[in-house]
Amino acid sequence: MRRASLLVLFFLSGISGLVYQIAWVRQSIFTFGVSVYAYSAVIGAYMIGLALGSYVMGRRIDAHARPLGTYALLEVGIAVLAALSPFLLGALHGAYPGLSNALPAGGFWLTLIRLVFSLAVLTPATFLIGATLPVMSRVYATHGGRIGSDVGWLYLVNTAGAAAGCVLTGLVFLRYLGALETIFLGVAINLLVAAGALALPRLARAGTAAAEPAPGGAEAGAGDPDATRGRPGPPISARALRYIAVAYGLSGFIALGYEVVWARILYIHTSHAAYSFALMLTVFLAGLALGSAGGSWILRRRRAALRDFGALQLAVGLLAILILYVFARLPSFHFQERLGGYTVPYEFLIAFVTIFPPTLLLGAMFPVVGSLYTRERAESVGLRIGRVNALNTVGAIVGSIGTGFLLVPLLGLRNTTVALAALNLLIGAGGILLDRGAGRILRWAPAGAAAALILGVAVLPTGYYLGSYYEEADRLIFYKEGVETTVAVLEVPEDDLKISFVNGRDEVPTDRQSMAAFRLLGHLPPLIRPGARNALVLSFGNGIATGTMDTHAIPVIDAVDLSPEMIEAAAVYAEENYSVLESDRLRLHVEDGRNFLLRTEDRYDIISVDATHPANASSWALFTSEFYRLIESRLAEDGVFMQWIPIHGVRESDYRDILRTVWDIFPQMVLWSTGSTHTYVVATREPMTAVVMQSILARAAANPTVVRDLGSPETIAGYVSMAGSDLTRYIGRGPVITDNDAFFMPGRD
Repeated sequence: MRRASLLVLFFLSGISGLVYQIAWVRQSIFTFGVSVYAYSAVIGAYMIGLALGSYVMGRRIDAHARPLGTYALLEVGIAVLAALSPFLLGALHGAYPGLSNALPAGGFWLTLIRLVFSLAVLTPATFLIGATLPVMSRVYATHGGRIGSDVGWLYLVNTAGAAAGCVLTGLVFLRYLGALETIFLGVAINLLVAAGALALPRLARAGTAAAEPAPGGAEAGAGDPDATRGRPGPPISARALRYIAVAYGLSGFIALGYEVVWARILYIHTSHAAYSFALMLTVFLAGLALGSAGGSWILRRRRAALRDFGALQLAVGLLAILILYVFARLPSFHFQERLGGYTVPYEFLIAFVTIFPPTLLLGAMFPVVGSLYTRERAESVGLRIGRVNALNTVGAIVGSIGTGFLLVPLLGLRNTTVALAALNLLIGAGGILLDRGAGRILRWAPAGAAAALILGVAVLPTGYYLGSYYEEADRLIFYKEGVETTVAVLEVPEDDLKISFVNGRDEVPTDRQSMAAFRLLGHLPPLIRPGARNALVLSFGNGIATGTMDTHAIPVIDAVDLSPEMIEAAAVYAEENYSVLESDRLRLHVEDGRNFLLRTEDRYDIISVDATHPANASSWALFTSEFYRLIESRLAEDGVFMQWIPIHGVRESDYRDILRTVWDIFPQMVLWSTGSTHTYVVATREPMTAVVMQSILARAAANPTVVRDLGSPETIAGYVSMAGSDLTRYIGRGPVITDNDAFFMPGRD
């Protein structure tokens, strides 16, 4: 009973760990933004804490007489620090703008200050989270001869808990509780785990903990005669031990490298909604957990050998190449149509059929490495598990950052996968060749795997992972894989249009309805506010709205976009955007829009927001009350604010909530629409009276470019959709959207 209870506690601890990770990333968005640099700073701080905690506690825990009491204290410490984290992150919100602006200009310094702030707030808690594995290993893995299997079970239940925490947080907790409440739920879980850990020794002393079967239903050591006698495994040379430590560190690099690449490719096939990454990560973690279960089951029946680790590495590398074919063929499977168009089961399914098989093998490595590196000796299990886990985590940090910021921009998604697979094969070959017990046939396996890799790469499909447009590469006029976005521009001569695909989603089409939307976004604010001294455009995209605004000769236009690849692609839209990239009035900023607003000290006569869909994981924070208050604080006294609000793919209740949230800050707003799926909120501090409207239309009639782009004044007047009492009746009573509870599920058109 006691051993099963330990596994339950470690499962719950895994849930809380992922609850915090996802909630902290979400909360940090409001200060640091949604860029990959900001995300990497937060995750980097999280994982640095894990590595340090695992290493430091691993060196100390073997000498502790009451490791279970230490584990309980760790859980209490995690709960206390996690409970403080929302308030500490909130305090950073006030300090960050001034300090970041005081640093030298450049992305490096901005990322550095984000990392320093994240380390200060998050690392103390994650240090304690990282310390729990070596401590629980010391508590649970007490039987010499089956250490690898025991730590494999710990890894299994903790990772399974992480998978459960990931999917519950991404789909349920954040949606129905809110971010702050989700963190406090994690705190409650940690306190429950601490109470359970403190209660276990008392129950044992009371005689309630009887001898029991080992996990999986077998008696302790069943099927492993050496385990029942506590006999350690065969001796492992110091050279082999060093290889295992280094190789497992590199394995962490490869695993997180694959996660980055697979996430980027899967984004091309998903809605990129707030829950999309959580679904992918859930499948990734579930594969690791079940793989660890399989590895632990095998280690109950026979000893681990170095060749086992080598063979797993070879298999992972070959599978990574194989799933490139699966990624390329995903559109032809028509999974979403077969699932009735529902996005959640579809996105879970495509993650399952692509990344689940290799993650099984990645998960099986931990019990194998645990068995080999501890030499199946219980007296040093905390030290050795702490050390090897820390090395793997450090490798994971380098893999995540190195792959996202260096390998993908240099090599592209396809060739980065090939490079990681080749590294798998090199590590696998080393493991097999160092194992003196490997048979002759097995020693030829690395050569065979290398030949298979070369053959597989030679016949790989094109690297243009464009979803259903994969076979239309002959229409490409621009393609770039950057740090966080894959941007493609296709030309469709028969329809006389261009269209961009950003991580697989179509944006900036030049059909008539879309061009009317871009032109109105560019022309209407300067018509309302003639003589504007400056303007801010959030989401430059391919520059059509910004170029349209530039025709009004506004002295300064600051344009912000997350994707440098989109800005680069604007060159092929020169006809549509009036060659805005050549304008000396344009100042481009590669940054998250909300973060730019937070950091700037300027006030603007015009603020135009053309964010992507609110259900998109990178845009939901641009539709909350706090964002609109930030807009209001940066808007000049006689300024105008305009934002595109889509109708398609948005539930009507969410659409009304967004309008109500804007109206709560800007009660003089008017709703405009150019038809199709395009609506806009236009807000001024004074009411848009009939006299004001007549002045706007008169200025439009006097401007030939406006008439050419938007039509006659009567046509422009027809774009007014709702105002005054009609608009307030449509909006109705209800909540406003806050940062804490914003969660947009894609609607079905």
